[in-house]
Amino acid sequence: MFDKTMLLDGDIFLYMVTTQCEEEIKWDDDLYTLHSDFNKCKDKLADTITYYQNILLCKHIAIALTHKLNFRKKIYPNYKFNRKNLRKPVAYQAVKEWLKENYKCYEKPYLEGDDCLGILATSDIIKGEKLVVSKDKDLKTIPCQLYTITGQGEYLDIDEHKADYWHMHQTLTGDVSDNYKGCPKVGAVTASKVLDGLKTKEEMWEAVVAQYEKQNLSAQDALLQARLARICRASDYNFERQRPILWHPNI
Repeated sequence: MFDKTMLLDGDIFLYMVTTQCEEEIKWDDDLYTLHSDFNKCKDKLADTITYYQNILLCKHIAIALTHKLNFRKKIYPNYKFNRKNLRKPVAYQAVKEWLKENYKCYEKPYLEGDDCLGILATSDIIKGEKLVVSKDKDLKTIPCQLYTITGQGEYLDIDEHKADYWHMHQTLTGDVSDNYKGCPKVGAVTASKVLDGLKTKEEMWEAVVAQYEKQNLSAQDALLQARLARICRASDYNFERQRPILWHPNI
């Protein structure tokens, strides 16, 4: 096994496993309940983590989790507002606490799990080779080695230019699941046409702002969407204050 660290998207794996472990019981014609076996959940989660550790040849494991405080909600109160009334799977919180007690986990105030992954992947907090493991498309905005668990699984080697490209792409398209809209009338196909062939992040940012201005919006409107779309890298985090640094095109 190589001396490599698997950076695991804990939110995704927690949700996936605790959802799979939910069981419905019909007691009579009028009464149904939903329950979950804690031991079954934690065993299944441990087995899943070990499975990916083995097939990806990783010696070490670090797990990123989302904190209850979120900097994106500070700058845009409607961020993920569409999820406000969605319940977490049964046993989710209990299994999360078990995970933190039994694995090396990173959960920092104001950061989502994706941000922790981005900071770990682009800093020297963890030495040596690192592999991010998730199924979240947002992780393509981080310069890293990424293994996506969708379908048959896929390795992606994302350099800084590709990461900047996908950050600007997300700034244009927005993210319906996270409840920020991006640029009106710009979908994935149009965003690709706008950005393809551009060589620098400065050129890409100018092209993004131009699209917003076509819709009678401003550079400040584009900047807000870019900050929501930005998954933190080490350069986006103040380690002394333990606070994220809001993205700006001139930094």
